[in-house]
Amino acid sequence: MPTPDQPSAARSAVSRGPFRGALDRMSRNLLGGPGRVPGADIARGIAVLGMFTAHVGVTSDDISTLEGWLSLAHGRSSILFAIVAGVSLALFTGGAKPFTGELMRTARARILVRAVLLLALVAVLDLLDGRVLLILGFYAAYFVLALPFLRMSPARLAALAVIVAVVGPFLAYYGPEALARAGLRAPRDGSGAATDFLLTGHYPAVVWMAYVFAGLAVGRCDLRSPTLRLGLVAGGFGLAAVSSLVSATLVAGAGGIEAIDRELGMTSYEYLNSAPPTLTDPWPPLAGLYLEGPHDDTMFEALGSGGFALGVLGLCLLVGARGGTDADGGRVQQVGRRVALVVTAPLAAVGAMALTVYSAQLVVIWWWSRTGVDLLSYPDNGPLGVMVLIALAAATLWRALFGRGPLERVFTGIAGKSFPTPGPTSPPAPSEPTPAPASAPAQNAT
Repeated sequence: MPTPDQPSAARSAVSRGPFRGALDRMSRNLLGGPGRVPGADIARGIAVLGMFTAHVGVTSDDISTLEGWLSLAHGRSSILFAIVAGVSLALFTGGAKPFTGELMRTARARILVRAVLLLALVAVLDLLDGRVLLILGFYAAYFVLALPFLRMSPARLAALAVIVAVVGPFLAYYGPEALARAGLRAPRDGSGAATDFLLTGHYPAVVWMAYVFAGLAVGRCDLRSPTLRLGLVAGGFGLAAVSSLVSATLVAGAGGIEAIDRELGMTSYEYLNSAPPTLTDPWPPLAGLYLEGPHDDTMFEALGSGGFALGVLGLCLLVGARGGTDADGGRVQQVGRRVALVVTAPLAAVGAMALTVYSAQLVVIWWWSRTGVDLLSYPDNGPLGVMVLIALAAATLWRALFGRGPLERVFTGIAGKSFPTPGPTSPPAPSEPTPAPASAPAQNAT
């Protein structure tokens, strides 16, 4: 016999339906769809917030202070960003099993469209004159340069990354000097864009493609493999430590950083105020390549900071591992993984909306400069803390409600409409890492 409470309980269940559905949808948005790798989003989020720190943060060389820890963001954040770009390119084109035929051609065409859109976006952001060195134009160049290598195996990509990391710094170090001594000039406007992207710019591709190739190599592996994740952590941080030790030993043998800087000041065309150097003038010392500081673009920075970034990526992949079956570690471990994903959801949201958040940061810096407040030379880290908290909260709310970020939607929509997916394809095999579905490869792109 029905009780008086039953109708109200039924009404309550009905009223909870849409609310519960909305919560479930928000939860799915925050954790990402089946085509996303949460660890890659977390790593990208760390990179973006690290670039916030490099731009507006107050840092120091005293590692015992907060400012000292924040100094780790210099150089390493943009390197991590480039490595995750390589991972994204791999996932965008099939993950562990690269696309073939028409599907790969479509993916390559969409990458080209995104590169063009990035160039257009950075052109607009550059008009703000925020005194921030923009990486997005170089990012577009890296996408284009990576196109011929998308079918390479992980081993070959890793070998290519090492070769570029070893050879590229010599080209970036002595290439501009050779141009100056030959009576040629480094580019000062868009006419020399190719030279700037490849050799003389702040993020020269002859060095920075090492990070993209390293990320591609990682993305072509099984990202669910615990061996891969732990190998990235141990190998990455181990490489960073060894590289730093060797660099410090060589720098000390050359008389220290001050002595190297003095010799660079007397020989490098960048620092000479007189007539350009000639072929008979002294060349910069080889010791300049012993340095490993931010944006030194030496072999030791490429290996050391690149290794550090790979270690961070490995940690993020560990934290972002999705829960599996009981055989994958038991119920407790699954719950722990879910908790980790929830805790890191704000970071992953920033990473999933990296293009939007990075661009919004530049607009904020420009806007405050119009009021007379220069965030790039602010005396404390108050603005940095506010910017980070707002970015985390806003990205989390947007992703929960709407999923993909505003600029990400525009880029994906234009690329998808320009080159539609060529017909139905088979879903990825269960043994693959979680790449985007073949019918929507853009899901993994930033």
